[in-house]
Amino acid sequence: MKLFGFEITRFRAEGTLTLDQLIQRLDAMMQTISGITVSPDTAMEAPTVQAIVQAVAGAISTLPVHVLQKTTSGTRTKKEPLPNHPVAKLLAAPSDTQDRVTYWLDATSWLIRYGRHFAVKARGLTGPIRRLIAVPPGRVTVEQDDNLQLLFRVGTEPERTMAQMHYVRGPARNGWLGDSPVMDVREAIALEIAAERFGAAFFGNGAMPLLVFKYATGSSGHKSPAGRQQFIDEFQRSHGSAGKTLSALLLPLGMEVADPIKLENDKAQFLETRKLQRNVIAGAFGVPPHLVGDLDRGTFSNIEHQSLEFVQRVVLRYVRMFEAAMERDLLTPEDRNGGVIIRFNMDAILRGDFKSRQDGLNIQRQAGVINANEWREHEGMNPRDDEGGELYWDTGPSGQGTDPEPEPKPEPEPNGNGNGNRLAPAGRHP
Repeated sequence: MKLFGFEITRFRAEGTLTLDQLIQRLDAMMQTISGITVSPDTAMEAPTVQAIVQAVAGAISTLPVHVLQKTTSGTRTKKEPLPNHPVAKLLAAPSDTQDRVTYWLDATSWLIRYGRHFAVKARGLTGPIRRLIAVPPGRVTVEQDDNLQLLFRVGTEPERTMAQMHYVRGPARNGWLGDSPVMDVREAIALEIAAERFGAAFFGNGAMPLLVFKYATGSSGHKSPAGRQQFIDEFQRSHGSAGKTLSALLLPLGMEVADPIKLENDKAQFLETRKLQRNVIAGAFGVPPHLVGDLDRGTFSNIEHQSLEFVQRVVLRYVRMFEAAMERDLLTPEDRNGGVIIRFNMDAILRGDFKSRQDGLNIQRQAGVINANEWREHEGMNPRDDEGGELYWDTGPSGQGTDPEPEPKPEPEPNGNGNGNRLAPAGRHP
């Protein structure tokens, strides 16, 4: 039995625990010292976790996925796209209920929070996989049989084998069930949620007046509650807006203004606590601080480098998990033996600013690495209509790119014009 993504090994039929007791036990398992219950689902209440999931899932969902044929000729390896491969068509439209973008958004979110992602492989009677039906990890039970093979159970359905499931996971302590990063740092996440709730309660229910009025010694105060409320209402109308700042105030006879109430510094330290927790959680997931809203150390000169580091250290890790699992679960043995691979195209998120990108492409163009049409393709433009777009430049002696050597022209006749009169050099007269 599985509830909220956790395996229950004792049942009511055995007379051990009731269903309510099981739920209470589960809640206690996910409860932290701060009293906040944290699970892969409730962790999204933490703004930092929300920012991390959105950043990584948003980046991966925009990447094109290609099925490529890798061939080797001598010492050179060449990769040719296979747009008509059945897996390429499957990844372009995974299922009837999910398009390509939403599939990767959900899959990445689950992989980050649960440490694993599952999808049922739906086939026809014969032929390739027709659909990938994503399943929330909380509904899937994973077991290892005596032969060390994995068995999957979705809800109350019959068990499925690896041949029927697509399984992506991160690091696993037991070697086969991915660990949830959220559960590993749940105390830090709980502290951020607790600070968020404290701030909401402090400002929502802990209103503090700017001024406190008191009756002078010997004064009996207002004669009735209605008179007291009338004074408060008139004061709010006269001094309750920014446009009436520093306006004159005349207090009734027998009333004084007490010292204003100040907010103590120790009661405002939860702002520093929230900032610290934001950095702690971001560090646990390997995400640069500026992507979760901490711009204290962000500058115009290093934000781009931090973004590139985010792609290389965080996004690339999840991309490689997906690629390896897809090649294992979606490709046939013949495909794998024939050099068919699956790769995300990460050029879009690895691009720098326009000037840096063009400078880099120009260096490749001058060195003969790319031609004009490959440059245009990198920028999302159509190729040139003439044949010049396919020409590669060779690096000349001066280090500047030169056009291919033109065909040699025939030498002119010795007399220069063919009539026996030798032509004078330019700029000189006979």
